[in-house]
Amino acid sequence: VANKIDQLQSRQIPVITTNTDIRNSSRLAFVGSDFYRCGQTAAGLMNLMTSGEVRAGIVTGSSQVLCHTDRIAGFCDRISACYPRIRVIAEIENSDDDFESYDKTKSLLERHPEINALYFTAAGVYGGCRALIASGRKDIRVIAYDKIPSTQEAMEENIISAVICQQPKVQGAKPLQLLFDYLMTGQAPDREFYYTAVDVRILENL
Repeated sequence: VANKIDQLQSRQIPVITTNTDIRNSSRLAFVGSDFYRCGQTAAGLMNLMTSGEVRAGIVTGSSQVLCHTDRIAGFCDRISACYPRIRVIAEIENSDDDFESYDKTKSLLERHPEINALYFTAAGVYGGCRALIASGRKDIRVIAYDKIPSTQEAMEENIISAVICQQPKVQGAKPLQLLFDYLMTGQAPDREFYYTAVDVRILENL
């Protein structure tokens, strides 16, 4: 993908990445979340929303997806530096699929009954939450991403404690504005990274 972006740029076809970045390419700019900072924020939320020893499980989509790995890195680095009472017990991948997420989350909780917190870094949250319900565990704190109908429902059911949103409308509109300005006036973006706000939602501000 990086090579293709470079080819386009060499033909004066501008490229701006959004939602997930392609590093080491000649794209003009990136519009989206600061995934590492979002992971740090998730660590801070887990610290605020728990007490005592926390044994966390991480449910991610794929180790090949940049935003998933950056969210995990930010989370793990932050708890290592600031919150030693939080420890990651296990990490599983669900391929962003709800059915796979259900099976693997259910198995995770059976293998590690000590887990009392879950951090979902990608999709498959609905399936994971259904597995949580099936397990009968009501003591597990859950942090996830995106204010979509399924996560809102889980928050209203007191399954998810908080979600970190990514301002999808900004991610959709800003790249078009930057490209329009560049094509019409020749004005390149004034910076490389246009990060969206880290928007934390709890039940009370859905």
